[in-house]
Amino acid sequence: MKSTLREIDFRSRLASRFAAVVYVGVAVGVNPWSLEATIVPDGHIESAAVFAGILLAQAMLFAVGVWVLLQRSDWLIRPAIALASLILTIAGFEAIFRLVGVEAHYPEPRRDQVMRAPGGPTERRPHGFIPRVTVRSTYASNPRGYFEAGNTIDHIHNSMGWRDVEHSLQKPLGVFRILGLGDSYLFGQGVRREDIALTKIGIRLQEGLDIGRVETINTGTSGTNTSDQLATLREAGLSYDPDLVILFYVPNDVEIDLYDNRQKVEFFRDYTSIYQRPDRLSEFSKLWGWARQRFQQLYTARNHVRDSVAAFSAESPGWRQSREALQQIQQLLRERGSSLLVVIFPFFHNLNGHYPFQKVHDIVSDYCESLGIPVLDLRDSYRDYEGPELWVHATDQHPNEEANEIAAEAVGAYLRAHPELLR
Repeated sequence: MKSTLREIDFRSRLASRFAAVVYVGVAVGVNPWSLEATIVPDGHIESAAVFAGILLAQAMLFAVGVWVLLQRSDWLIRPAIALASLILTIAGFEAIFRLVGVEAHYPEPRRDQVMRAPGGPTERRPHGFIPRVTVRSTYASNPRGYFEAGNTIDHIHNSMGWRDVEHSLQKPLGVFRILGLGDSYLFGQGVRREDIALTKIGIRLQEGLDIGRVETINTGTSGTNTSDQLATLREAGLSYDPDLVILFYVPNDVEIDLYDNRQKVEFFRDYTSIYQRPDRLSEFSKLWGWARQRFQQLYTARNHVRDSVAAFSAESPGWRQSREALQQIQQLLRERGSSLLVVIFPFFHNLNGHYPFQKVHDIVSDYCESLGIPVLDLRDSYRDYEGPELWVHATDQHPNEEANEIAAEAVGAYLRAHPELLR
């Protein structure tokens, strides 16, 4: 009887050890085919959440295996078994990451070159960039085949330092003038001038509306905020006698001027962490580099969202200045009999899910409505998109030509539905 019980106990322990080895073996030696659903052809992670779920399941499987292995084990060897299992698991994951090609990605950032004409201006204008220069942006790749030779886009500035053609100060007879105020979203960073939303809005309104010839003037200047745009309107824009002013508002428009010496929180760098560089350990471990980059993305993203929303609190100096600027813009245009429309551009991230900056949109919209300023929130126009598919490039999250087309269509439809803004 005792012999039989010992034999059963031996078989039970043997079976449990075998099961534990299977658990740990599967956790450590996960087959690469289980990753196919989360890896796109160029090797980038398509869904970090799915991939993280796989890793979590493997970690749980490993934990079960170690737990079984440690049952009835001599207490002296338990720490050694746990340590050896941990090292083996890490080594296994490192091998899998290298085999499948999973790693942190550090794409080359956009490079901008200012090209001046011989003997031309060298200083920025007070309410624009350097007159008559071309800013050439060069990207590391050309995934949509949109860029020019060498993966470049040229941004040509007129005599006012604006990315536009020349405009006469005196408005021609029979012309309906639309003046745009904004930052790099209106400027059209990374897209051709003819693909900028404001340019397309003018073309759309020209078709089928009896308002004469439509002329758009783009004063968009990268890195500016609402207070800067008020100054642009007051000191330069009003001289062109606009019939309608469209102010393109972005969730970082309470921040300071990009060209100021003070630090500017930059969404395109801090929120997406695309300009990180590897630390020393990342040069040797794909697993560490991948995990480190995603932790930093989560950490910086959370901080940036928190700081961005806090920047629109009632006590925030930046939001107070922005509110005052909006009020003064409205007053200036009302005195001249011109119309004003505020258009809110989103940051192109998680647009079809829990968009983290929606509270900022709501705050700006509510304030504009309280002043009686017509406001259009473009977030609704992008709800069918995640966001990255509308970027200029993986290293430049400005709206690409498709995003500008969607914006132009939405603004055009809004203006057609509100003809009082076109009088």
